[in-house]
Amino acid sequence: MKLKTISIFALALLVVFACQTEAKSKKEVRTVKKKAQKETEVQAQNVNPKDTTLLISGADSVLISKKKVVEDWDKQWSKVVYQFYNASQPLAKWQVAINNFIRKGLHRPMDSAPYTAPLSAKLIHQSLLVFKKEAQPYAEESIWNMTDTFQIDDHFATFACVKWYSSSNTGGAHGMYGMGYYYFDKVSAKTMGIKDLLRVDEGLLKLAEIAFRKSVGIKATIPFEKTEFSFGEGFYLPDNFEITDKEIRFIYNPYEVSNWANGIVEFSIPLRQLKPYLKRAV
Repeated sequence: MKLKTISIFALALLVVFACQTEAKSKKEVRTVKKKAQKETEVQAQNVNPKDTTLLISGADSVLISKKKVVEDWDKQWSKVVYQFYNASQPLAKWQVAINNFIRKGLHRPMDSAPYTAPLSAKLIHQSLLVFKKEAQPYAEESIWNMTDTFQIDDHFATFACVKWYSSSNTGGAHGMYGMGYYYFDKVSAKTMGIKDLLRVDEGLLKLAEIAFRKSVGIKATIPFEKTEFSFGEGFYLPDNFEITDKEIRFIYNPYEVSNWANGIVEFSIPLRQLKPYLKRAV
């Protein structure tokens, strides 16, 4: 009888301990999730600190992890920090074009058509779940992750810009990342390239090549084929550029003109030097 009482008491203790452990484990998971969500909320605030009824800002993330977490890299959060125009409000053609561009950039199953549903926070979350589903079969070998950040700048008089940073790691030798600036004409709603902004001629290319060589430390007398940089048929200006109040920064993403180790390659030209070549006000 005494033995039976002790056994019952021990079983009760085990149940209590298990419940406490499970509760602690769930509490730790909630803490991790809250921390990650806080980070994405801060990112969203940095993207657009002033919310408007027209421009929707936010962030979303999903956890992709091994069943048994040993190291920090065994758990990865994949996330999207976003801005897009509120489709419930009257939108200009160029604003609709920007929404469609962002929607097309969302992750989707391989070889599938772009999403057709209106761009929304729900659709963005759906795209994250698609990525998680694709990553799960490989979770014990390597943890996949992705980050997309879409930021809109529409303060320019005749055009607007979407800044898109994207990075991903899907188990290869190394991940991939890149930064893109995409411009939309506010009249035609079409995308713009460097030739829509600047008159690209021999004079501009010479000016740009001098600035590029100075930025990466290559003398004017050294051919590119004898360096870590390659421009194929000749030096060119990329359609990827950022306009600031003082300069235009030109950007070549990894592998575009150099090896992986050199990463994103960029150089800048002051607006005062570009003034004779400008086709429209910036």
